[in-house]
Amino acid sequence: MIGEVLWPLAFAYAAHRISNEVAKFAPKEEVQEKPAFPSPSDIPDDLMALAAQENEAWAQEQVVRVISEKYEELRDWNRVRRTMGIGVIDG
Repeated sequence: MIGEVLWPLAFAYAAHRISNEVAKFAPKEEVQEKPAFPSPSDIPDDLMALAAQENEAWAQEQVVRVISEKYEELRDWNRVRRTMGIGVIDG
């Protein structure tokens, strides 16, 4: 009678322990972290001035968000300037 209870428990315990050991050797998913948006301090002054032209704080935040998203997409501040309707700055 005790054997009828202990065998399933022993089997369940062994399966649990083995699954933990097997999980250590399982291939791990590679998670590619997306680079963070540039912080407002990283955004060039002319683009920040464009955002500051908005009267409402929420509108300024939206413009900064759009600038950050465009930079993530284009990876070039001059291209972001063109997209936002500002001239290109050399150097």
